[in-house]
Amino acid sequence: MKKKILWAVITFCLSVLTIYALFYNSGLSLSELWQDIEEASPIWLVPAALCMFGFIFFEGRSLVLILRTLGYPAKKRRGFLYAAADIYFSSITPSATGGQPASAYFMHKDGISGVAVTVSLILNLTMYTLAIFTLSILSLICFPGVFLSFELPGKILILIGIAMMILMSIFFIILLKKQSILIKTANIIISILRKLHMKTAADKLHSRLDTVIENYNECVVTLAGKKKLLIKTYFLNLLQRASQILVTVFCYFAIHGNIGDGLRVFAIQTYVVMGSNFIPVPGAVGISEFLMYIGYTMLLSDEAAYSLAILSRGISFYTCSIISIITVIFGYIIIRYHRRNEELI
Repeated sequence: MKKKILWAVITFCLSVLTIYALFYNSGLSLSELWQDIEEASPIWLVPAALCMFGFIFFEGRSLVLILRTLGYPAKKRRGFLYAAADIYFSSITPSATGGQPASAYFMHKDGISGVAVTVSLILNLTMYTLAIFTLSILSLICFPGVFLSFELPGKILILIGIAMMILMSIFFIILLKKQSILIKTANIIISILRKLHMKTAADKLHSRLDTVIENYNECVVTLAGKKKLLIKTYFLNLLQRASQILVTVFCYFAIHGNIGDGLRVFAIQTYVVMGSNFIPVPGAVGISEFLMYIGYTMLLSDEAAYSLAILSRGISFYTCSIISIITVIFGYIIIRYHRRNEELI
């Protein structure tokens, strides 16, 4: 818990410094930024906001689909909560997978077994990574000039991002197919526990290991035989990632950008995602804005590029994080309320 609070504070400080740097470098004042927002077309800001919600919704829908296939009657609104927990805690931890434990917590409270939770999250994360990789390849094929127009630091970050996506995809697929890796990992943990003189915990884990691995294997086999499920979860993750990228496209239109440049803006933002998604900084704060500015100046003046970066990041990251934490708080309160009622009965 202390680590989460520490990273939340670090993220807040980074956010403040990043926003300050954007204002300082752009020469914009708060009044000028507010004027830009007021002059932005609400016709395009509405779909930008809807796409921000779509980023949460589509992940939740994917998790619900996987859990239902495993035999758990998960509800769509609970899926929104699982996704919100994942997204918020990922935004305040230095890892793209930092929100997984929070998502797992709410699943567990809904009576979903630990094995089913693990398999669901690994499969969804695999599809999420493949979705980013797909959009990245399409951008490289259709808009190679955009990549070449990035400055050297930007190109390096993007290439690192592509390499990390490939490695993570391979790792998750192996993890789903090779249960021996889990057995070796569990045995290492058991060995460490015994060296720490935690014999009871080690024996308990060892006694449950065979059952857990067997259940894990059953879940994997069940999902592997559902090709339609795999295709659906892949496309839901594709929609999730596209939704977040489209926030920037609609914000670009909102500040009266050229409609004909929509696909180019989509490609620029895809490169931004590639270059920042796997950097070990909470929410990629600072890195995303740096790549955004470099990318947007390919189409806009410096001042307009800063305005777009602040507006689109404000909706896709900061507003999304606020909505996610509000959802998590309400979800936690509801769990506490139900638990208290059960204790009174």
